[in-house]
Amino acid sequence: MTVSARSRVGAVLGWPVEHSRSPVMHNAAFAACGIDAVFVALAVPPQRAVEAIKGIAAAGFLGASVTVPLKEVAAAACDRLDPSAERTGAVNCLVFASGEVIGHNTDAGGYVDALREAGVTATRAVVLGAGGAARAVHAGLIDAGASVTVIARRPAAAAWTAARPWERAALVDAFSTADLVVDCTSSALDPAAETDLVAGLPLDALPANATVSALVYHRRPALLDRATARGLRTLDGAGMLVHQGARAFTLWLGVPAPVDAMRAALRDH
Repeated sequence: MTVSARSRVGAVLGWPVEHSRSPVMHNAAFAACGIDAVFVALAVPPQRAVEAIKGIAAAGFLGASVTVPLKEVAAAACDRLDPSAERTGAVNCLVFASGEVIGHNTDAGGYVDALREAGVTATRAVVLGAGGAARAVHAGLIDAGASVTVIARRPAAAAWTAARPWERAALVDAFSTADLVVDCTSSALDPAAETDLVAGLPLDALPANATVSALVYHRRPALLDRATARGLRTLDGAGMLVHQGARAFTLWLGVPAPVDAMRAALRDH
């Protein structure tokens, strides 16, 4: 990669953001397409997010991705929101065009793209969690025609749907007819919390053809190990990362994303 004064710059914003593999993925995409650009990770504290977004827009960045915990606060920096961001209540992709900051959400469609690529068809899904990730996955699955049950420790936090409480009876009831379970909680980021979550999920209630999915991609979640041990199909977050990134790439540059190159870069890294 050769970076010059003419190179355009894209970024992923987060706090922290050192773990993000978006730079590896997007730099591979730029190289594959012969685009003179570089993608970097910028650590931005939530209280400085709005001014940081306004700053990179003014500096002529080609666009930006937004990761936790900035997806909701980023909306405040936008001049307008795409319907995808309005529906999910979160912005994970910023487009700078004609002097405007436009907020998009590519997580919902990216997750469904990943399911399709993996050959997973969901008709009755269970989404665990009440945060922005759960809301995006819920929206994507609904758009794909699935019936979705949301179960959360704080059901009231999922104001966008009628969530069920995180109780064993509710979990067993929902799992018994589900063909997909998606962990959208942050538990996999905390080993202690992950142990509690995995121990409390009645995976034995799932049908034999069910898929258990997690959004984490930088490590193998214990939930997927337990599901594999029970003979269930599993799916980590790498596919979602690639496909939400591919959708963002096209929004920024107006050309199809080199998905194979992005996937290979993520795998090799």
